Amino acid sequence: MVFSNLPYFSIVIPIYNEEKYLRDCLQSVVDQCFSDFEVLMINDGSQDSSATICKQFTEIDPRFKLIEQKNRGLSGARNTGIRHAIGKYIAFLDSDDLWHPDKLKAHYYLHQLHPDISMSYSQSELINMDNSLINIQQQPKITNISISDIYCRNPVGNGSSAVIKNKILKEIGFHQQHSHQELQFFDESLIQSEDIECWIRLYTKTDLKIEGIPFPLTMYRVNNQGLSSDYKKQLKNWFKMTDKIYIYNPELVKQNKNKALAYQFRYISRWAIIKKQKSESIYYITQALRTHPQMMIEEPVRTIITLGSSILLITLPKKIFKWLFIFVQQKLGHHLQRQSH
Repeated sequence: MVFSNLPYFSIVIPIYNEEKYLRDCLQSVVDQCFSDFEVLMINDGSQDSSATICKQFTEIDPRFKLIEQKNRGLSGARNTGIRHAIGKYIAFLDSDDLWHPDKLKAHYYLHQLHPDISMSYSQSELINMDNSLINIQQQPKITNISISDIYCRNPVGNGSSAVIKNKILKEIGFHQQHSHQELQFFDESLIQSEDIECWIRLYTKTDLKIEGIPFPLTMYRVNNQGLSSDYKKQLKNWFKMTDKIYIYNPELVKQNKNKALAYQFRYISRWAIIKKQKSESIYYITQALRTHPQMMIEEPVRTIITLGSSILLITLPKKIFKWLFIFVQQKLGHHLQRQSH
């Protein structure tokens, strides 16, 4: 394998007060079987020892580069990384997540075999705060991805899965009104769902072709205190994202909004089940079925699992429910689908 002077991958890692998990995250990059990459660690105004940890890696490995900035949020940190990236492809990794050692190698071979594919992603496994697997995987649709798939189901799944051709990502840069003058790629006015909006903008404005890898190469951490735990805020940001998409692709929203919202409701219900939140789990799956009852036909297994689990969460003792929930997930394919970070 012959490498050029420029790295094949630029790995963008946004970092904010992540000292507890950062070292493991960076080590998972060091452990990659494919070695032709640069690592852009964007310290987004951390007040803990995150910068010190980053500097330790820069001293050991010249591929690691630390970029410091005032806090601008997740999208702002990613955008800084994109602007500095010189690799042919940009890979995103959140600072509390991990990669399987074969992650980059798998994406490399996919893009070498299919150069027309401009964006790829992998399946993911979920881990807890102690780095232990929690018997749940994200197993999204892998091929024939449409723009409605992205809006309604977001098969990319999380912020540590996507790999995108640098050239095509930089085609969609824009200047935000009443903001700083630097180009944005992820919309910094969105606190959540910024990834879905970016993928849809890519699909709308470029010749995007996207395909997934059918192996769990990303380990996404479930954090009960993270952004994804605030369901009302998450929905508010989802509607804000939808309003932005409507500006440049109104037909997508008109044709798919109820369906997309219903799957968002179901996704929230599944998170509530994992967190043993009884009232939230039954409320959101009920809202999902009211908004788009066709999901019972489109995805009967996942929908019935979610509805049944919500009911059992209320009626069964905790220990029995936990055992049954894990058993069902293992037998029926680990159907949790995460939609945003």
